[in-house]
Amino acid sequence: MDDQPEMTGFAVSQDPMAEALDCLDHGFARFDPTGRLVMANGHFRAPMPDRAAPETLEAALLGLLSAGQAAQLGAALREAVAAGETGLIAERPLPDKGDLVLKLYAQSDGGATLLTPPIPDPSPDKRDARVLFADAIDNVNFGVALIDEAQRLVFANKKFRAHGDPKDELLIAGRSMRQIHTDAIRTGLFPLPEGCPEEHLLDAMDQLIDTNAKDFPVPNNHGSALMGNVYETELGGRVLTMQDVTEDRKAEQLIVGAMSRLPVGVAIEDASGQFTHCNDAFAAPYGLTAADLIAMPAEARMAYLTPQLVSVDNDPRAEDLGAAFRAAIIAQRESLKPFEVRFKSGQQFLVERGRVEHGGCVVVVTDVTALKDAETRNLAAVTDAVQSLDIGVVLFDKDLRITFGNEKWAEIFSARAPRIHVGDHVLEATRKQVAAGLFVLPEGRSEEEFIAYWRETVLSYQKDVHVAFSDGRHVVASCHKTRLDGFLVSFIDITEQRAIEAELARQREITHQKERLSALGELLAGVAHELNNPLSIIVGYAQMLEDQIADPVLQRRVDRIAEAANRSAKIVEMFLDMAQERDFERTPCGLNEIVASALDVFESGLTAPLDVELLFDEALAPIAGDADRLIQVIYNIIVNAQHAMQAAGSDGVLRLRSYAEEGMAVVEISDNGPGIPAALRNRVFEPLFSTKEVGEGTGMGLALCHRIITSHDGTITIDDSDLGGARFEIRLPMAE
Repeated sequence: MDDQPEMTGFAVSQDPMAEALDCLDHGFARFDPTGRLVMANGHFRAPMPDRAAPETLEAALLGLLSAGQAAQLGAALREAVAAGETGLIAERPLPDKGDLVLKLYAQSDGGATLLTPPIPDPSPDKRDARVLFADAIDNVNFGVALIDEAQRLVFANKKFRAHGDPKDELLIAGRSMRQIHTDAIRTGLFPLPEGCPEEHLLDAMDQLIDTNAKDFPVPNNHGSALMGNVYETELGGRVLTMQDVTEDRKAEQLIVGAMSRLPVGVAIEDASGQFTHCNDAFAAPYGLTAADLIAMPAEARMAYLTPQLVSVDNDPRAEDLGAAFRAAIIAQRESLKPFEVRFKSGQQFLVERGRVEHGGCVVVVTDVTALKDAETRNLAAVTDAVQSLDIGVVLFDKDLRITFGNEKWAEIFSARAPRIHVGDHVLEATRKQVAAGLFVLPEGRSEEEFIAYWRETVLSYQKDVHVAFSDGRHVVASCHKTRLDGFLVSFIDITEQRAIEAELARQREITHQKERLSALGELLAGVAHELNNPLSIIVGYAQMLEDQIADPVLQRRVDRIAEAANRSAKIVEMFLDMAQERDFERTPCGLNEIVASALDVFESGLTAPLDVELLFDEALAPIAGDADRLIQVIYNIIVNAQHAMQAAGSDGVLRLRSYAEEGMAVVEISDNGPGIPAALRNRVFEPLFSTKEVGEGTGMGLALCHRIITSHDGTITIDDSDLGGARFEIRLPMAE
């Protein structure tokens, strides 16, 4: 036995061809037409149990593959032999060998050849990266398969086989996917839907692969929810994935069940905007069921809903509501900012979105009709209250644009200016009002400075800012900060208040004057009574002396005594008039004639040139009063004007003007003298107050004038004259 040659993978032989085959890295085995082993090299025996050479092709296949796979390859060989085919019949990955593939060839004599790849060194540091990658793919927790450009299976990992070929009979490398699907239908692995022909299902599966479909259900007979995806490779092949989503579907059903019981509308949309789930509360505004709404394409859903809309995002001005609705949804997918929609039915909904996986969104729709109705009622109540205020109120947003103004505000600012609208900026609104001459600008401030001042007034929240209007009105403005960083400005019309205050001041002044005159009258009455007796004696003796003295010098002296006594008597009489407030008879008289008479008396004693301008309203209606007393008033004022102009050393100009205004007869007496300082204009009517030098006036003339005019229910005021001096204005009621 020791002299015999060593056994190789072949029978005892010294055939050079056999020795050459035994030196190959690949395993090689040749079988005759009956399936009996003819020859096999050592590398073919290596993966076999106990490294023994199999005696038949069937035993060789069972030693390398599972029973199902071995039977599939045997059947494929028999079909090829029967058809007269030769060459490569099938390729099959070796179990647990990564990407190592067994190849079966049909021979022309009806026999077969098996080739097995070389078995790599199992040490980790010598493993090929491709082997490691194949091992990783084989152990992922979802199914992965690779097919070539002709849709023939190249590889399938454990999970793919577990889901798609539990008995390990169908997924054979080299077979087309249509063949595999056909066997899956015939074995019951792919149950045919009722009424669906086999060819239709096969065509549908082919189309899914051709179109690289995603997230499609994979039919199976074991009750699992399998989801398939197809991805195209750069070399023209495709990767198929299959994942068991049974637990996900159960969780999804729980979520859908919970969604269906929510009082708010909830839907889930994918990245294309198509709804995948929604509850009945979400579908209700459409008037559809949840199933009908899910089946409706996104554009069809938009077109269906648009005619029912009234406004989108609270903007009733949008002309194309469909476009506005689309734009709001697109913007919300990016910003996630809520918006509102209102329907013709009166319902109003708040639409909110949140991002989910794969670019989709969860959409929540809340019916806020009742809330909005309550807000509307509350807002109406607040608006009604604000509109009822007797102060103007305007609200600016943080950008100083008008958002609201009540009726009183509009009344204050729109009387003589262009109407201000919601949305106008404070600068724009103020510029319109200034251009219309609505305000009296503060002295020394330009229009642009005034406009900028108003903007700063609002921004700095100033209070009690006085505003004078060109029509005589007066307003006080106060600015306040709102909780939303806006600005609330209130305007209180104080025109009437100022008029009342002025009238009260006038009445107080009248009362004060009366009190002074009353007190002075009591004094004057006593003085007058005391002076009357000695004055009577002086006057009497002066008259007696006039008749008895012939000396001219003495005669002139006596005359002067008599004149002084008579003047003193008139002063006493005037004091008594002021003290006793004697009644007088009112008769119709012309104001022009009264002024002319006073001027005649004045001119008769005029000693210096004076330019007098008469501007009489010849159609002036008569007044009711005491002409003599009124002549005395006009005369006193003219004399005072003359004295003032002489003191100023200027050429005198006196203007007398009469006219009618608001039921009153008015006379103005203006001069070009030095005028009367504003601080003294109220005091000149006080008794015993005089602007003249000591000894030049009694201080009673203008006080008496004031007394006479007020006793005629008139007024007398002092202002600056356009001639440069003082202007006295007397107003008297016309006779009825």
